[in-house]
Amino acid sequence: MDPAHKSYKLGPQIKKLGASDEVILRFKDLISRRILTAGTRLPPERELAHALGVSRPTLRQAMKALQILGVIRIRHGDASYLAESASNILKEPIEFALALKSISRKDLFETRQTLELRLASLAAERRTEEDLQNMRNALGAMKESMGMPAQWIQHEMRFHECIVQAAGNEVMRTMMEMLSRMLMESRRETVQLLTNYEESYRSHDMIYAEIEKQDPAGAAHATVEHFAIMEARAKKAGLSMSAEVQVRIDENSADDDKRA
Repeated sequence: MDPAHKSYKLGPQIKKLGASDEVILRFKDLISRRILTAGTRLPPERELAHALGVSRPTLRQAMKALQILGVIRIRHGDASYLAESASNILKEPIEFALALKSISRKDLFETRQTLELRLASLAAERRTEEDLQNMRNALGAMKESMGMPAQWIQHEMRFHECIVQAAGNEVMRTMMEMLSRMLMESRRETVQLLTNYEESYRSHDMIYAEIEKQDPAGAAHATVEHFAIMEARAKKAGLSMSAEVQVRIDENSADDDKRA
């Protein structure tokens, strides 16, 4: 073996045609078998190409495809890393697909509502004392930030993230992480319409109370009431639920990699 190369146990060397495709399939296999895990720092290009038995240009082609899919992050001047969050995988392709369609506020609202109803029910069944404490902390921060939209939305989002965490469903959690970016502009618009912070706070507190009591049906009902308040607020302000929403492609991902 060439002493200049380190030894990496990445399976047999790739010798088929369409080697870049095989590299992608190999990554999928290594991830599924937990040989590569979230946030793993990958070997240097030369060593990785040698371990896989492919040329460096072939490896670069595959790595670029994996980067577009969100499987890896290339930090310029540092190294390549496996994605830390499952929500990053296929994020950009999905956002491109949605950008080609006519997405309305109603589409996003109904999607979020459907997911959060079930998440609240699951959270009521599965919450721990730590989950409850995290929700109480978020509610406390919301109370302190009444009248301050920028701070309020951060703490309000944190409260909903606590519910997602308590629900313990990784598939739904990933879907919510992906949706949160697309919903951000809509949520910022909605919070600007907020005049009755007390009412909004109480609707969140009611969800918490039902989750604390471990009442799945009650938690779902409280969530329905919460969304009804938001919808009424939007209608009162004349915000059209059928208006198209521009799905924004994350143009800052490359800059984030550079800053990381």
